[in-house]
Amino acid sequence: MRKLTILNSILFLFGILPFASAQTAMQLPKKVSKHYVDYLDNSISDEFDGAKLDTEKWTRRDTGGPVITNFSKDESLVKMESEKSDNGKETHYVSIKGVASDGPLRTAGIVSKASGYYGFYVVRFRYRGFDTPDVKEKGSVWHPSVWSALTNHNDDLKKTASPKNWLEIDFMEWENGANGWSSDAPARLVDSKGVKRKVVTHGQGAEKGIMKGVTQKYDSEWQTIGLEYAPEHLKLWQWADGKWTHIGDRVVAFVEEDTANPESSYTLNTIGDKARQPSFWVLGNIIARYIQKRIDEGTNTHTINDLALDFDFFRYYRHKSAEHLDWAWENEKPNGGGKIKKDFSEKESVDM
Repeated sequence: MRKLTILNSILFLFGILPFASAQTAMQLPKKVSKHYVDYLDNSISDEFDGAKLDTEKWTRRDTGGPVITNFSKDESLVKMESEKSDNGKETHYVSIKGVASDGPLRTAGIVSKASGYYGFYVVRFRYRGFDTPDVKEKGSVWHPSVWSALTNHNDDLKKTASPKNWLEIDFMEWENGANGWSSDAPARLVDSKGVKRKVVTHGQGAEKGIMKGVTQKYDSEWQTIGLEYAPEHLKLWQWADGKWTHIGDRVVAFVEEDTANPESSYTLNTIGDKARQPSFWVLGNIIARYIQKRIDEGTNTHTINDLALDFDFFRYYRHKSAEHLDWAWENEKPNGGGKIKKDFSEKESVDM
């Protein structure tokens, strides 16, 4: 794990922020940092610095259709890479490819072997391949995303909770049609008539609480965003120019679920508290099934230009309410294999 240098620590104390990103600084927003532990839960946190993907933490996604399933062992689709910036600093990252130029459509994803729960999640990512006139005009078949799931989307099919109520947190999700990334939280519930269904929020056409609407961003610059998954709410943050700021349209609150009329608890701004749960994390670069169907039918107009989705790091700081929790998977294996792997790192708080 990278550490703050003595020089950088001194600069920080004097109010000089030498970091253009959260690449090396273990920092959380000052206004909320008191609610989170000051170390990484290393069960799923990863700097992606190794020569190979850490298979104690990650496995390949092998469900979701033929373009994933048929190529889940293709090593060319998940690669550890590095590059030097103009100032000579070297960045190591994992790159997840979506490829069409040298054969059939092939895509990939990686899934955490342990699950996370309440906490502050930070991811530094970029995508390469959207910044072309073709994609800007027609859109892209690829759907890069960071999201949480009830199952680990691997043939082990581990589950974290009963599917009666569940929450999927789409931390960063590229919208195929709108061509920009958003952040939202779809949910499922058993409604007042006993029917298990998607949530449709009061005729607004949404099936999810929305933290951030679609914003077009095609360039290949690194972005660092943070997700606050607290027992009370979901909130999105962005690290830029040496500080964290709230980003998005709203904070999505968890509210007490109305047992007689559960669907009333789900709006664009609220989610029933019964939906909260531990989840596996999926980092992927796939093709949505409905897009694949249109490609097969010859009716899709989106481009199939190759795309790389790169991750510099993925970090998880537990919420203090979950610091000593250990939640079981369906097969009774505790989170993190029975113990929390802690990485104590220097941490400072940053003003908004």
